[in-house]
Amino acid sequence: MKDFLLGSLSGLVAGGIYGLIKTPRSGKENQQALRNYADETSDHLQDISDKVNDLKNSITQLTTEISFVQNDFMDEMQHIAKEFQHEAEPRLRRIQEKTEKIQTEIEDTTANIDY
Repeated sequence: MKDFLLGSLSGLVAGGIYGLIKTPRSGKENQQALRNYADETSDHLQDISDKVNDLKNSITQLTTEISFVQNDFMDEMQHIAKEFQHEAEPRLRRIQEKTEKIQTEIEDTTANIDY
C-alpha cells in the first residue's frame, strides 16, 4: 500500500512537471491559468461552505419549529383527553349505577329462587 501511494505521488509530480514543460502556453499564461483555477476553486468551496451553513441553519430552524408544533400538539391532545374524560364521567357513573342495580337484582333473584 505504501509503495502504491509513493508511486502515485511520484506519477502525479512527474505528470505535473511534464505538463508544465510541454504546455503550449507561456509561463505567465500558465501562472494566470493556475490563479484562475485556484480562484474558481476557492469560489466553489466558499459556495459549498455557504450552502452547508444554510442547510445547518435550516435544520436548526426546522428542529425548533418541530419542537413548538410538538408542544402545541401535546397540549391540545391533553386538553382533548381531559375534555373527553369530563364528558364521559357522567356516562361512566350511570353505567356503574346500572351495573350495580343489575347485580343487586341478580342477587335478589337468586336468593328468592328456591332450590
